[in-house]
Amino acid sequence: MTVKNTPIQYPVGIEDLYIVMMADGKDSKVELPTYDEDVYSMTNIVDVGIAGNSSNFTKWASNQMIINVTKNSQYTLTFNLAGLPQELKDKIFGVLREKGVAFDDSEVKEMPYFALGLICPLNDGTKIARWYPRCQITPTDESMATLTAEMDIPDQQYVITASPLIYNKVTKTDFNSGDATAKDITVEDYMKNVICDKTQLENLGGNTPPASRKGDK
Repeated sequence: MTVKNTPIQYPVGIEDLYIVMMADGKDSKVELPTYDEDVYSMTNIVDVGIAGNSSNFTKWASNQMIINVTKNSQYTLTFNLAGLPQELKDKIFGVLREKGVAFDDSEVKEMPYFALGLICPLNDGTKIARWYPRCQITPTDESMATLTAEMDIPDQQYVITASPLIYNKVTKTDFNSGDATAKDITVEDYMKNVICDKTQLENLGGNTPPASRKGDK
């Protein structure tokens, strides 16, 4: 047995948030989803909470535990940020406007699907980047308050559910720029397009053209 004494790594913040809509509205079981060319890139994230939804199963036999398995069905991502561009907000909430007016009703509806990406730097200069390829927004409460002499812009909270793709059951993909197998691949390479299947790794780090980016508004 070899003892390894390696330095610890820990996150030192969050840099960017990426959102790109599914091109066909939702995915299918016969092929990977396609996404819009426009990627919304925002740098106004205050914090994010990531919670799994795991279930555990154990099997006992001969007076001992012989099986212990875990399944995580989805992630709940809770963002606090300064705000979202109205154009993007309408898209993820499925809002259609006519003459600037949108109508909401009590009918059952399925929220649009989109991919969400994150970049988080680590203390040693490396970065972790993630894609959640199948996300939906959860309707949230809103509040508005009168500005006072001590002006403040309150954070807006958005709750997003990341569920498995129908095609391959992938819930998230995770890239570590400091990993030995990530030679010649950068976080920027990983974020060029939504990575959601192993078949995409062959071209990762190559000359694949990125989707166009839309920044803060």
